[in-house]
Amino acid sequence: MKGILRGSAVLGLAGAFLLCSCSANLGPETLPSTTPATETFETVPEETEEPEETVAPEATEPSSFAVVTDRIAEDTGSLKVDGTKITDSEGEIVVLKGISSFGIEDCDDFFSAETVKTLAEDWGCDVLRIAVTGDANSDGYLYNPDMYFDMVCKICDMCIDQGIYVIIDWGVMYIEDYGENKDTAVDFFRRLSVIYPDSPYVIYEVNNYPIPVEDVDEDMDEWEDIIKPFATDVIDAIRENSSNSIIIVGVPDRGLDIVTAAESWLDYSNICYGCHIFSGSNRQEMRDKITEALDNEICVFVSEWSFCTEDCKGGIFTGESDKWADFFDENDISWCNYAVGSNIDNDTNALLMNSDKYTFEQKYDGHWPDGLLSKSGLYARDLLLKVPSEPEDTEQTEDTSDDED
Repeated sequence: MKGILRGSAVLGLAGAFLLCSCSANLGPETLPSTTPATETFETVPEETEEPEETVAPEATEPSSFAVVTDRIAEDTGSLKVDGTKITDSEGEIVVLKGISSFGIEDCDDFFSAETVKTLAEDWGCDVLRIAVTGDANSDGYLYNPDMYFDMVCKICDMCIDQGIYVIIDWGVMYIEDYGENKDTAVDFFRRLSVIYPDSPYVIYEVNNYPIPVEDVDEDMDEWEDIIKPFATDVIDAIRENSSNSIIIVGVPDRGLDIVTAAESWLDYSNICYGCHIFSGSNRQEMRDKITEALDNEICVFVSEWSFCTEDCKGGIFTGESDKWADFFDENDISWCNYAVGSNIDNDTNALLMNSDKYTFEQKYDGHWPDGLLSKSGLYARDLLLKVPSEPEDTEQTEDTSDDED
């Protein structure tokens, strides 16, 4: 089992980082074939204003510091799927644990080399998941593909330079713009795979948060008629340049119906099936479903794990989250906590970005003091660093009753 702390870096692999950087000079083969969906979209994300009267907390509140000095991606290298497990090239099991961004359209300039370094070294993240909102009904990728493509590349390069793995996730919406979203997704992943051909450190997630089929067409089967055809076209585009990269495919019903995916696989190698877990809403019944899927020999990757309920309210559920953490460890399941990088005010946010007790620099320069971390952020960091959980806070909303599932 690969742990958080690892040995010296492999110098030969480090040189590969320089060869796969993309954002400094995008070649003509990477130019988007799509055009912005609106002419009124701002070409630069709106900057977060710094509070004029904010005063930094007293110097007695320390910032975080590096506790992980290893560089997992350099040490472990290429990953592959072997049955239900992710392994390295020698067949040793690798369990990735990290954090996801919010949709990058909501993250402004949060992700920098220093914030990525903080997540890797101060928090112990093995992987950072970059969530790209692909639909045309928000200020997402379809509104400005040039800007967001370059943003993805820059964050991806930061992860590679930091020596951690990176998941590039596409937020699919199976609605009236389904065809446009699919064509854009194929184009997006094809160009990324040109820039990062068979990169040992890049993982692709092709369809984040699939919606229930009844929201599309009650006469259609969500997995067979919608997700599999969508994923097949995107996977084929990736495999043109990255024949061995791990690819995560989201399962039906917003990432909950793992059993259906387990009963009808995609006919490709190195595929994981992506689940979304909310500890306050998904309990033993969901763990039983994942166990059933594992019995069918598919590899499960929990690409979004929130410690609250599915409506992102009510505080974090440490009791159920502890059960999930144990379950993931027992079954060698990789996961990413959701989320960091935005000032979105809900119980999934790892940082209290709207707090007026901290300066702009404290929020955006990394090495965050504990007071800037939410309950979710503190719990996630403890899990990543393998620190035992503290007793439950009396102010925390928690359903402590036994599971009835």
